[in-house]
This record gives sequence, structure tokens and C-alpha cells, in this order.
Amino acid sequence: MDRFIPKSKSKLLYQSHTQSNYNDLLYHINEEKVLNFGNQKQQHNYPISFLDQLHNQYRLPTQQTVRQISQVPEKILDAPDIADDFYLNILEWGNNNVLSVGLQNKVYLWNASNQHIEQLLQATSNVTAVHWINDHILGVGFDDASIKIVDVCSQQTITQLYYHNERVSTMSSSFELLSSSGRDNVIFNHDLREKNNNVVGVFQKHTQEVCGLKWNSSGTTLSSGANDNQLLLWDKRQMSLRLSCEGHCAAVKAMAWCPWLPNILVSGGGSNDKNIKFWNSDTGLCFKSIDTGSQVCALQFLPRYRELISSHGFSKFQISIWNAEVIQQAKLIQELQAHKSRVLHLGISPDQSMLCSAAGDETLIFWRLGTEQNNQDKQEMCSSKNLFLR
Repeated sequence: MDRFIPKSKSKLLYQSHTQSNYNDLLYHINEEKVLNFGNQKQQHNYPISFLDQLHNQYRLPTQQTVRQISQVPEKILDAPDIADDFYLNILEWGNNNVLSVGLQNKVYLWNASNQHIEQLLQATSNVTAVHWINDHILGVGFDDASIKIVDVCSQQTITQLYYHNERVSTMSSSFELLSSSGRDNVIFNHDLREKNNNVVGVFQKHTQEVCGLKWNSSGTTLSSGANDNQLLLWDKRQMSLRLSCEGHCAAVKAMAWCPWLPNILVSGGGSNDKNIKFWNSDTGLCFKSIDTGSQVCALQFLPRYRELISSHGFSKFQISIWNAEVIQQAKLIQELQAHKSRVLHLGISPDQSMLCSAAGDETLIFWRLGTEQNNQDKQEMCSSKNLFLR
């Protein structure tokens, strides 16, 4: 397996690639930063109104054409010692246009607006989950079963949660509610407005490690997937199990709610399953299943183009792009291949112009998805001084 580990300030990072499309991606490591980019392109700002941005976010292109995404990555970020663990969730691209990544016992932030990279925290335990609660607040789960809630502007820990008994593998939030779970199989729902004893609901139905949690857009239903092959839907109002979606025959980590069809949930199965399944969350009915031929590690919707993006494990380690405009007829339209290990994580920029994929080959690869829309995302939610300088 090729390894992407910086060796010295004067040596090139890539030493064993033979693919010609990597020739333009060679760059020198800056030892002052663990994370380093190359082949950066100049960014431009184009004025656009807030209402126009909301309109464009879910609008199809006016002229339908066959859209080909370049097979050559836009840029590559070195991520030494990133955990090659299917059950963890250690990358998330927030609505603030900041990418958070957990590497061993550290959390790094990359601000896509100004290319700044900074270490947010260093702990005594390894990071096992990261999740943006809002533009300023990041939740970080650890393998010692704790959770830190961190204000990224001040780089101060707001509170710590100690309800789990084993590592925290996944988190998802809806308004004031943060849901977390992991190897102890229990889902805790925390009301972050409460300072003491903030657990307002406990979900116990899974029998093995919970590796996927996702609230729907309205905050009424939580989906959970686990190593017990179960996909469950939980009701927020009743704080109880509402539906069990049966059909997967391997761990369910990958899941995504459809932005333009709010009652549609998509999930992916592990190495003994390999299927992407489409569910009606009102009935629990699976109305479509696609055998992808490989482990499904992550799922993300791309609303601007009515597409679904999936990432996979053995044997091709591919990223697949599916036309989901008519979701009952979702079909494969393109594959991207550059990773040398299973592609465990996906993140999409707020303007939907860039895709980030992370794999056990110790790289984050950035792909250009479309033309940049503009500039709400280029306005920082805090000044760069507040966000990155101690």
C-alpha cells in the first residue's frame, strides 16, 4: 500500500505513484503544518444575494447537459495517521465552510475561505467523531467515551459530556439537541441548553456498535445504523422507536436524507451487503436497492444537480455519482478513482462546488463538482484572527 507521509522539507510527498494524472499534483511539504495543500487555484468573489443563494441551492441547471467531473483531483491534503476504521466519523465540512478532521488525538480545521489550517485541540485520547453543531460550535467524541463541546472562535471547551461507557463513534444534531452513540450501543440525546444532567432521552435497541446517526432536515426523525445490521428511525416528539427498516445484511454506517424529498432516506451496507437502499421513512418501505459491488462507506446528496454521491471500499475504492433527479430511477453516471484504500468519509462544501474524500491511504482528496456559486460561504463566520490564532 502506498503511504503518504511527509519525510522532509525538501522531499516530494508522492514517491510511488505511476498514474500520469498525478504528475501535476506533486508538491513540497511545509513542516510548519501537518496539513498542506498544493496546486491551489485563485478564487474569485462574485456578488450574490442571500435569496438568490437559497434559490440556487436546490435549483437544477436551466439546460440539462451531461456533466463530467474531472478525474484529476483539484488538490490533495496529506493526513498522516488518519484512522482506517470503518465505524468512525472523523471528518465533516460545516456550513461555515470549515472542514474539521480528527487525526489521532488532534483536531485540525481547514478554512476553505482563506486556506488557513490550524490545530484546534490536542487531547489525551484519540478522536473518534467530529460534528458541527452550528457555525461556531464543534462536538468532538473520543475513544475514552467522552465528548467535548468546543467553541472554535475562542478555542475553549464549553462543556464535556461523560454519559457513554465506550468510544463515541458518531454524532448528529438538530437545533438544540445533540445525539451521540458508539460502541456501547446506546444513543444519548443531549439538550445543550441544560448545564446539568442534560440527557432528555435515551434510545436503546441496537445490540452492536452504532456507527451512523442522522437527523432529518425538520428535526423530527433520527435515523441510526449499527454493526448489528439494523437501520432504525426514532421519533423526537415521543422519544421512542418509530420504525425498523429491515433489509441490510451488514453494518449500516452510510446514510443521507434527501433534501428535495424530505421523507426519503438512503442508506448503505457494509462489506457483506454492498447495497444502497432507498427508503420511504413514513412507511419503512424499501422501494429501490442498488448492488454497488463494494462496501458502502459514506453517502452525500448534491442538491444542486439532484445527485447522490457514495464512497466505497474494496475492491475499487471508488467514489460513485448517481443521477437521482427521479429518485426511483437513480442510476450511476460517473466514478472517480484516486484513493488506494477504502474511502471512509465524504464532505461537500456549502456552495456544493467541492467534494472532499478521505481514506485510509492518509490523504484527503478534493474534487471540483461545479462552478463556484458565490460568496456567502466566503464570508468567515469569525475573523481569521479569532478562529486560528491563539
